[in-house]
Amino acid sequence: MTEPVIRRRLDALLPVLFAGFLGGCQSLSMPDVFGGGDDRQPQPGTLATLQSIEPTPDSVGDSASEVSLDEVMDSYRALLPLLEDPTKQVAVRHRLADLEFQRAENTMVETAVDEMAGAIEAYEQLLAEYPERPGNDQVLYQLARAYDLRGMSDEHLATLTTLVNEHPDSQFWVEAQFRRGDLLFSNRRYAEAEQAFRTVIDADPARRDDASFLVNAHYMLGWSQFKQGDYREALFSYINVLDLVMPEEQDVESVGQEYRTMMEDLFRVFGLSLSYLDGADTLQAIFRETGEKPYEILVYDRYSDLLLEREQYTDAIDVFERYIDARPLSPWAPRYHMRIIDTLAQAGFTADIPDRKAAFVRDYGIHGAYLQQADDETAQYIGQQLEELIPELANRHYVLAGETESVESDDHYRQAAVYYEAFADTFPAHPRTPEMLFLLGETHVELAQWPEAIEAFERVAYDFPWEGEPPERAAEAGYASVLAFREYARTWPREPAETYNDYAEFQQLNRQRFVNAFPDDPRSEEVLYIAMQHEFERGRYGQVVKMADRMIARVPAPGAEILTETGLLKAHSLFELGRYAEAEATYQQTLRVMAETDERRPDVIESLAASVFRQAEALADAGDTAGAVSEFLRVGEVAPTSALRANAEYDAATLLIELSHWQDAIDVMVAFRSRYPDHEQIDSLPARLALAYRETEQWEKAGDELNNLIAMATTEEEKRETLLIAADLYERAGNTGKAIDTWRRYANTYPEPLDVYMEAGNSLAGLYDEIGDDSSRRFWLRKQMDAVDNNPDEADDRMRYLAAEASAILAREALAYYDSIRLTLPLNQSMAAKTEALEEAVIAYQKTVSYGVSSFSTEAGYQIAHIYARLGRDLMDSERPEGLSELELAQYELLLEEQAYPFEDNAIDIHEQNASRARNGIFDEWVQRSYEALKTLLPGRYNKPEITVEVVDELG
Repeated sequence: MTEPVIRRRLDALLPVLFAGFLGGCQSLSMPDVFGGGDDRQPQPGTLATLQSIEPTPDSVGDSASEVSLDEVMDSYRALLPLLEDPTKQVAVRHRLADLEFQRAENTMVETAVDEMAGAIEAYEQLLAEYPERPGNDQVLYQLARAYDLRGMSDEHLATLTTLVNEHPDSQFWVEAQFRRGDLLFSNRRYAEAEQAFRTVIDADPARRDDASFLVNAHYMLGWSQFKQGDYREALFSYINVLDLVMPEEQDVESVGQEYRTMMEDLFRVFGLSLSYLDGADTLQAIFRETGEKPYEILVYDRYSDLLLEREQYTDAIDVFERYIDARPLSPWAPRYHMRIIDTLAQAGFTADIPDRKAAFVRDYGIHGAYLQQADDETAQYIGQQLEELIPELANRHYVLAGETESVESDDHYRQAAVYYEAFADTFPAHPRTPEMLFLLGETHVELAQWPEAIEAFERVAYDFPWEGEPPERAAEAGYASVLAFREYARTWPREPAETYNDYAEFQQLNRQRFVNAFPDDPRSEEVLYIAMQHEFERGRYGQVVKMADRMIARVPAPGAEILTETGLLKAHSLFELGRYAEAEATYQQTLRVMAETDERRPDVIESLAASVFRQAEALADAGDTAGAVSEFLRVGEVAPTSALRANAEYDAATLLIELSHWQDAIDVMVAFRSRYPDHEQIDSLPARLALAYRETEQWEKAGDELNNLIAMATTEEEKRETLLIAADLYERAGNTGKAIDTWRRYANTYPEPLDVYMEAGNSLAGLYDEIGDDSSRRFWLRKQMDAVDNNPDEADDRMRYLAAEASAILAREALAYYDSIRLTLPLNQSMAAKTEALEEAVIAYQKTVSYGVSSFSTEAGYQIAHIYARLGRDLMDSERPEGLSELELAQYELLLEEQAYPFEDNAIDIHEQNASRARNGIFDEWVQRSYEALKTLLPGRYNKPEITVEVVDELG
């Protein structure tokens, strides 16, 4: 065949050959590395089927669909004889071998018939005929694939070994080494497999176009080491796999599909390796050596799952503990802690569970350092666990406290309190927090920790808002805080006074909070009353009144007993506030609801009286005396049995006296004396009544009152003065008998002071004169004279006057007696009597003169002169003896004149002396009468007619 012909045939075949060439360069897949075995062998699908590194053009599919594989092969066979260039001939033969491989592979896939012998023979001939050909590495690569597809493992391995040894720079070298390692591993030649995988790992990364070779090499290296019992080194190989597949924190499900099965198997063999070593200790040591890894938790997790699957619970717990110990701040630490608890429960090791739960609360609770740095997701997880664990632990200790005694019981209560409080601190807004706080309060109560109990109960009652009706637990807690405070108060007496008072105020605030927050709670009635008592004891009366009004206004209304107590507190407070009218009304209201048998009724009545009494006092202080009197008297109207009534009526009498309402005062005081004979002020009434009686001119009654005073007088001077006034009043009353008795009692008892004694004597003399008791009258007249006579130096003008007056009275009596004696025959006898009477009268008047009181001295002078003149006249007028002759009668009369004349002269002299007082300015009745007498006795001198000299003024 000539060259032109060949050229034309080549031109016709080249397009077909080119398309066939490209289509025949498809990748040939290898069978699974592991066809089976126990759990220590790589599982089917562990390694993804490795693809040829030869590129497959995208256009191949289209070309191949237009030209069949057989047509391509026929074209190459037809072409081969036409080629003269040996290089081209080898290339076509190589291509024909590849196409044969492709055909046989397709047939094997489609019909499971092995027709690979032709391809193997073609590859072997090429190698035999062209051993030094540069492209033999490709031939060896394809031949190895053919052996693999036919299951000729020895030939497969030998071919790959030749490839790597003779073609170290081949692009198939890395893959060939990996496939060698696979084959060596399958043949249990683990050391050689290890070496093969190491060469892949150590190869220049530029030669590893497919990253999966490195991942799988590390993986299979680990398995090779595992099979040799070098478990620790195997673990590091697995670590390398994980470093490549999971460079960031992720779960297995997020790993690429090509590695997912591998990962599952890797975690399993990882766990198996640890099981052959020291388990959790080895695991912890491995990561301590490698440093923290993003997938570390997956290793721990899968290993623990493996142990749990094998029911190696203690070992699984060790794994969790080692992780927590190594990574205490990891988000997984609390989760593993909970897995420990779950594992213990699964294993039935329940005795350790409470301590583990307590440790969780301690390590991850709100007061621990962990939670402060936890991320939101972990914090939420911890919160979910604490939400269950804390109440469980708290309730457990609370129950145990009730089942134990003494110190052990208290320890459980304390621990329960810690957990209840921890829940409240951790979940301040949780729906169960009020319940936990309430239980916290009850726990503190059991421990007698009153301040803590009170705080817990108050938080339940007042720190959680509600709308509408308050929650039942809130009210219960509020009242529980009140009861706790009550018990707490029993410990205060040993506190300093200031501290005690502070505590008491805190307790009062607690009561008020309960009453204000839960006004409709039936127990608030009692608490409100106690709060009122406290305010009353502290003297905060305004608050008491407000609280009392609040109590009275409660619906339903409180019972009679509490209303009574409330009314008393309100009334007492109003009284202390000076709101006496309101206090009165409140006392009245309280008495209406108070039981008749209540022993306090008398005291309440006294308080009622006091409220009216104070109203009276207020009016008096304001100057409304009349109003005050009315109020004082009203005490007896509103509280007739009150002991204060007496004081009120007494004060009313006092004010009536001030008002000069004497008769009203008398009426009140008389009634007072009758009603309260034993009153402490009863002795003051006589003086007041005496005054009122005097002002109303009821003298005798006034005197009677003063007589009463005499017995009550504490000093002699007081008695004397009272007796003196009484005597005067009786005298003014015209009660002569009482006056005489009183004056006589005074005069006989009190000779001093002398001047008063003289007055008493004077009054007695006058009174006796009134009743005609002359003997007694003269007695007291003389007593007056004796007083002056015996005490001349002490006598003042009044005393001398009284003495002179008394003397004058007696002298007048003597004068009257003298005047009453007539001179009768026998004259010598009657004259003797007359003369004696004259002497007595003159002496009496001389006595009067001796006191030096002019008015009585002039009388005495006149009367003495009169006495003498009278005697002269009486002599001349006396009877004449019968039977016298005229001469004898004349001589007798002459004799009488001689006897009478001296008396007349004496009378004239005395009258002149008395009249001479006019020169000293004394010209009273008696001086004038002396002048008149002288006119008769000495008419020539004293009875001259008066000559009137008229003076005429002439006015020129």
